[in-house]
Amino acid sequence: MAVSDDGCGMDKETLSHLFEPFFTTKEMGKGTGLGLATIYGIVKQNNGFINVYSEPGHGTTFKIYLPRHTAKAEQIQKEVPAKPPRLGHETILLVEDEPAMLKMTAMMLECLGYKVLAASTPDEAIRLARDHTLEIQLLMTDVVMHEMNGRDLAKNLKSF
Repeated sequence: MAVSDDGCGMDKETLSHLFEPFFTTKEMGKGTGLGLATIYGIVKQNNGFINVYSEPGHGTTFKIYLPRHTAKAEQIQKEVPAKPPRLGHETILLVEDEPAMLKMTAMMLECLGYKVLAASTPDEAIRLARDHTLEIQLLMTDVVMHEMNGRDLAKNLKSF
């Protein structure tokens, strides 16, 4: 698979750091640098590799190579559940600093019957947890956020 653009391209120094976690050329607060590192990890886990071709002023091309699947395809029979799945009823504290992801995840959980307390920052999550009078059964949090990482947020919330 090849993906190309006609953007500004990258110099050799930038290319040498391209797949490092948290490396970004964007200004502070505009990107985490996890996108290409994640893609690289997925491709490597599937025994593939990535070639990147780029020159300043000439755009960039990513070529992803994955091994061919040689096993014979099988037809999978879908089982029809005897009864619809039981809906949830628990309260979930959802913390995600990407607005679209927060909204989509909250909507999906609510459609499954959960009560969702949605927070876009760790500080907001702490305030919601402190103000919520009933028990919160589950914390779903982004791991990498600007104010505090998800692990530290979970430790902080355990004190309530």
